[in-house]
Amino acid sequence: MRLSSPYPLVIAATVVGLQACVFIVLAVLDLGGLVEGRVGVGIGIGVMLLLVGVGLAAAAVGLLRGAPVSRGPVVVAQLIGLGLAWSLRNPDPNTGDNRAVALAIAASAVVVLGCLATGSARKALGDDPSQ
Repeated sequence: MRLSSPYPLVIAATVVGLQACVFIVLAVLDLGGLVEGRVGVGIGIGVMLLLVGVGLAAAAVGLLRGAPVSRGPVVVAQLIGLGLAWSLRNPDPNTGDNRAVALAIAASAVVVLGCLATGSARKALGDDPSQ
């Protein structure tokens, strides 16, 4: 385990940790608000949100420790987030205006991806051949 991580990895891990917290809170809210007749769907979505949140939290810890294996899941999660943000860019008559949510998702994904692309992060994760 590394005692000190480069600032870009700390920033990326912090943002991913916040994303994990959001997923865990959404899971708790979903599981706490189950509706009769849709209990199976509610439990399924709640468990999925919880697993994503726990997975992102584990990846954030991995980034702080400099574990190269944590980079892949984080990058995939951010790319999925960018796709989700793109789909929320226009107001929807059924769900309302989600542009603020889209902006938050896109901004956090771009910050994480940008931090992971820096030289110091790549070196810390063992991706820089000049080590």
